[in-house]
Amino acid sequence: MSTAEIRLHPLSRERHGKLYWLRAGSYEFARSMAAVPVAALELPRLLGHLPLVFTPREESYRLMALLGAEPGTNAFVDARGRWRGAHVPSALSTYPFCLVEHQGRTILAIDEAQVTDEPYAGGEALYTDEGKPTETVQRSIDFLGRVARSRMSADRAAQALAAEGVIERWPAQVRIDGKPRRLGGLYRASERALNGLDPEALGRLRDAGALGIAYAQLLSGRALKTLEQAVAAREQEQRRELPAEAVFSDAPLEDRIDWDALDFGDEGADERE
Repeated sequence: MSTAEIRLHPLSRERHGKLYWLRAGSYEFARSMAAVPVAALELPRLLGHLPLVFTPREESYRLMALLGAEPGTNAFVDARGRWRGAHVPSALSTYPFCLVEHQGRTILAIDEAQVTDEPYAGGEALYTDEGKPTETVQRSIDFLGRVARSRMSADRAAQALAAEGVIERWPAQVRIDGKPRRLGGLYRASERALNGLDPEALGRLRDAGALGIAYAQLLSGRALKTLEQAVAAREQEQRRELPAEAVFSDAPLEDRIDWDALDFGDEGADERE
């Protein structure tokens, strides 16, 4: 499946009640995603694996995981559609179910390229005969509900950091084939600005749950080396030809998700962030 086939639509019983969803066999759907939003609860598992950045969003910023060195390219999806990194961001882990922005709200959507009305096509029902989400679908809904709340926490933290003048441009770069490659349009927390804040400003950032976000972003800069290696591996792959049947990996994506591990902590953490 190519990324051009992605067709996101809000999940609803009226539209999808009699339909079936198909499990993805690879991360091919994410091949053009150079960055994805990050939930605050995700940070303990993400640090050290992917660089975090702030990107402009309306009048503030959003915390993102950087997946590529250029727009429209995800260096962590290999030529066979497998994930080459150690951490899969929550934005990708429950595909074809995902969160989307719609009329100023975050809602649950499904990629209708992975939906069928054929009961014998190998898909699974989205809804029961009683009109309720099936167990697997409900599990995705519950998890993505937590992710949505946690993303809001990260958004509020980014807004608080911007209000205190802590976010600055990040002239980040990676080295590919021994040559530096500049990563444009990125922002980071300013360590100098953080160190210069007065106690009142520090208190405001603490109360907004923003200090942890800021220091997580700063620490994640070490993962630029991981991105550099992924970009180099991707470009090396592009120089080789692979057979057409090698697009999908062997195991279904769903089978490789540890659903217990996706529970990132206690419920109260959302509120504290």
